[in-house]
Amino acid sequence: MAEMTRHHLITALTLCLLPLTACGPEGPQQTSEQTTAPATATPSPTKLTVGEGTFPDPDTVDRSDVEATAETAALMLHSWDTATDRTQTAAAIRTKPLMSEEWADHQVEPERNGNQAAWLEPAEHQAYSAPSLVPAVGDVSRDVAADKAIRAYDVTWRWTSRNGEDIDATGRRHLTLYLEKHDKQWEVVGHQFRDLDPAAVPAQ
Repeated sequence: MAEMTRHHLITALTLCLLPLTACGPEGPQQTSEQTTAPATATPSPTKLTVGEGTFPDPDTVDRSDVEATAETAALMLHSWDTATDRTQTAAAIRTKPLMSEEWADHQVEPERNGNQAAWLEPAEHQAYSAPSLVPAVGDVSRDVAADKAIRAYDVTWRWTSRNGEDIDATGRRHLTLYLEKHDKQWEVVGHQFRDLDPAAVPAQ
């Protein structure tokens, strides 16, 4: 009787071990490899470096110099990357370190890109802008007081594609910056712009 019971126990243990062996290490490892492989094979667009490192860095600006602060802010406001930016306001948000706290709070992205039509061709090439500027003609730029200044620029930009193809699209704006000096540092307290005819962009 004891021998029969032992035989039944061994048989029962053997049957219980069979499904465990079938679900051994090879099963989960293969499943893990199958789920992780696609994620590493296709890089995410969010991994792209904004502007491929060509955009100005606000942390390197000499904030005691009104010209350096204004010029860097003007360039940053027109530094867009169609591969990572949802709207053109993304550039203004990156410029917030050079703004007063109050003006920085005004930089909020809208639901839609107001410049979407102009971004269509650059976006096809995951392009980013390459802005340049010259002082605007006229007497808009001036030092209002020891701690207040206005600077105006004609800003132009072209697009650099990530796939090496040429892009015909360009842009041009008249930009006015209002700056104030606090604690020996200049900051942008307001800005406004007016789009100009891209066809009038001077040859560079």
